[in-house]
Amino acid sequence: MKNTLLCLLLCGQTTLASGAEKRPNVVLVMADDIGLGDLSFYQRQLHPDRPPTVETPHLDRLIEEGMRFSDAHSPASLCAPTRFSMLTGNYSFRNKKGPWGVWNPGSDSGIDPHFTTIARLAKAGGYETAFFGKWGLGSATKKEDYTALAQGATAFGFDYALELPQGIQDEPFAFYENRKWLKAAEDSRFVRLSAEQLGYARHVGNKHEHDEGWGDSHWNPFQAGPLLIEKATAYLSSRAREPFFLYYCSQAVHIPHTAPEQLAGVALAGTTAGKHGDMIRELDLQVGLLIRALQETGVYENTLFVFTSDNGGLVIDQEMRQAGHDASNGWSGSKGSILEGGHRVPFLAVWPGVIPPGSESHEPIVTHDMVATMAALAGQALDRSQIKDSLNLLPLWQGKEARGSHTVLLHGSIAGGFSYAIRQGPWKLVMQGSRDYDPAQLQAVGLYNLAQNKRETHATNLIHREDQQERVEELLESYRRYRKNTIPTVQQVPPPPVP
Repeated sequence: MKNTLLCLLLCGQTTLASGAEKRPNVVLVMADDIGLGDLSFYQRQLHPDRPPTVETPHLDRLIEEGMRFSDAHSPASLCAPTRFSMLTGNYSFRNKKGPWGVWNPGSDSGIDPHFTTIARLAKAGGYETAFFGKWGLGSATKKEDYTALAQGATAFGFDYALELPQGIQDEPFAFYENRKWLKAAEDSRFVRLSAEQLGYARHVGNKHEHDEGWGDSHWNPFQAGPLLIEKATAYLSSRAREPFFLYYCSQAVHIPHTAPEQLAGVALAGTTAGKHGDMIRELDLQVGLLIRALQETGVYENTLFVFTSDNGGLVIDQEMRQAGHDASNGWSGSKGSILEGGHRVPFLAVWPGVIPPGSESHEPIVTHDMVATMAALAGQALDRSQIKDSLNLLPLWQGKEARGSHTVLLHGSIAGGFSYAIRQGPWKLVMQGSRDYDPAQLQAVGLYNLAQNKRETHATNLIHREDQQERVEELLESYRRYRKNTIPTVQQVPPPPVP
C-alpha cells in the first residue's frame, strides 16, 4: 500500500476516485494510415472555398462533441512500431526485438516480460477487455501452424480477441478468435492466395500489385471490414455490465483498398473519386456503427470514445490526388516520412459530461499517452520502469491543471533510409543513421522551427545556420541520451503539498 501511494505521488497521477466517480467504459479506435486531411472537418479548415474530397460525418461528429488535439503524433511513421507503443506506453526503441517493430508473424512481439500493457492495466482495475482488428505485433507462429496463433492479443491482457495478425495486407490472411483460426466457411483450407484474391491486383503500378500469400481459401478482402465491425458491435451490444475497454484497430485504410459495395445499407464502393476515398468512408461508417451500438446499449453517456491513427496518411491513390485530396492537410510528408505528415495524426476524444464539446487542445501529445490515461481511469499506479513515455491525459479532458508534459517528442522512419527526429518545443532536429541505430553514425540533416514554418522544406532548413549550431548539438546529444533506453521522456509534476 505504501509503495502504491508513493508511486501515485511521485508520478503525479490523476485518477478517478473509486466509488466517488463511476469509471467510464473506454473505446479506443486506431485507424490504419489515416492523416488529418482524410477528415472532412480538417479539409474544410484548410480549403474553406471548396467541398471536401470525401465526407466523414461520424468523425466530424466526434470533433463537434468532444476535444481535438492540434499537435498529436504517432510514435513512429509506420504501423508496427506504433502498435508496440500503443500497447506498452513506450517508444519502439525499447522493444527488445528492435526499434522498427515486429513485421513477421513468425516473430514474437518483443514485449519484455516486465512490461505491463494497456489491457493488463485495465483488467487490474476491473475492466473487461476486448481487442478487434489488426494486431501487427507478431504472433510467434510459423506457416505450418497458421491454424492457431502462439501469441496474440489474449496473451497480453485481453479477455477476448478477434484479430487479423497482419491486417489485410500480409499473411496469414485469416481471422483468429482468441488465437484460433475462425474459418470463413466450413470447407476453408489454408492455401496460397493470388494477388487477385487478395485485392492487390487492383493497385496497378504499386509495388504490391503482384503480391501473394497464405490464407483462408475463402478469404474475401472486401468483407474483412464488415465482419470486423459486425463482431465488434455485437460485443458492445452485449455489454450491459460495465466497465469495459475495447481496442478497435480498423483494417481501413491500408492497401489493398477493398471497400465493400455497401455496409449497413450504406453504399461505399465507387462513391468517391478513388478507392482510397471509399475506404475512408468505410472507416468513418465503422466509427458511426460503434457509436450507435453504444447508444442502443445505453452506455454511450458513460463511455470515453477516442479515435486516432497509427501514422500519417497515404498519397498513393492517383484519382484522389487529382481530385485535390491531401491526406497530410498541408504538412510535408506522408506515411513513412520523418516529416510532420508522416506522424501528425488525428486524436479525437468524446466523453459526454466531462470533455467540453467542440474543444481543442494545443498540448503536444503522443497517441500512446492512452496507456497512462487508461492506468488513471483504472485506478492503477504507474511504474516508470515499465511505462516510460506515456502521459496521463485526464487533466486535459477534465479541465484541470496538467500534472506533467513530454520533455521531448521522438520519431523514427525507414522511408528513403533510416531517419530519426527529436522535437523540443517548436524545434525539430532530423537525423539520418543506421538501421540498428549507432549513435556515432547519427548525422544531423535538418533543423526546423515548426512555429514559424510547417513545411520543412530545404528553404526553411536552419541546419547550417551558424547561430543555430549550439542548438543542433544540444538536440543531438539529447536524442542520444534518451536512446540509451533508461530515462523516461515525460516529466511529471508532483502534486501540491497537503496543507
